[in-house]
Amino acid sequence: MTTPDPGTVDADELRRLLRELSGDLRSRRRFVRTYVEMWPTRLARLGAALDAHDTDESKVVLLSMRSSSVMLGVIGVAGLASAGLRAIELGRLDRVREIRTALHEVGRRSCERLLELDAADAAES
Repeated sequence: MTTPDPGTVDADELRRLLRELSGDLRSRRRFVRTYVEMWPTRLARLGAALDAHDTDESKVVLLSMRSSSVMLGVIGVAGLASAGLRAIELGRLDRVREIRTALHEVGRRSCERLLELDAADAAES
């Protein structure tokens, strides 16, 4: 069993997704690349929504971050997105802004780790 990197990616969850895709590494690699490519856009959308005090759009972005992160085992981002959703429900946009700052760093590290793990799995196959 692989130990998850604190705050980034649970490699076991990433491999579980591969099993759920019946071993279709190409599909999983495409999903990983899409996640990494979309990360800056998602983060920018969250920032714009917060600047506009648009809680509905903030929720949409955080839900998108959380659901795709859970699928890939990106545990730190998933946890922060959940915390952001809770903060919105409590009317704490200041807290969501703090979480967005944390998402910037954790997301960057997670994207790097996702690409590393994905490449390692590709090399093994």
